[in-house]
Amino acid sequence: MKRMLLAAVLVLPLSACGLIWTPNTPGVADVQFPASVGATEVMNVAVTVGLGCGSFDGFSAQRTASRLTLTTRGSVPVGVACSASVRNETKTYTDPGTPARVGPFEIVVNGKTWGTVSVK
Repeated sequence: MKRMLLAAVLVLPLSACGLIWTPNTPGVADVQFPASVGATEVMNVAVTVGLGCGSFDGFSAQRTASRLTLTTRGSVPVGVACSASVRNETKTYTDPGTPARVGPFEIVVNGKTWGTVSVK
């Protein structure tokens, strides 16, 4: 009997890990980037995402010489009641500078243009 009880106690916390997560696109509260950058210089773009009980899983990026397009990737648990509070987290995407940028270089995140960077 003690062994069965011990086994049940050990299994219950592990079952919480069995949540089913579904992909989502976390909302964006802010995007920060430099006013100017060299044509092939590394550039950091800081994206503040709003998360409830979900998680941030990374960025999908598409890059041309004149535009960086980022889409936030995340996931949320299915069938779990989340609080209405949103926690903001700032995540950084590092653009390697290839192909060489031409100006004005546009920054687009989740379908919204957040501004342009002057290329020096």
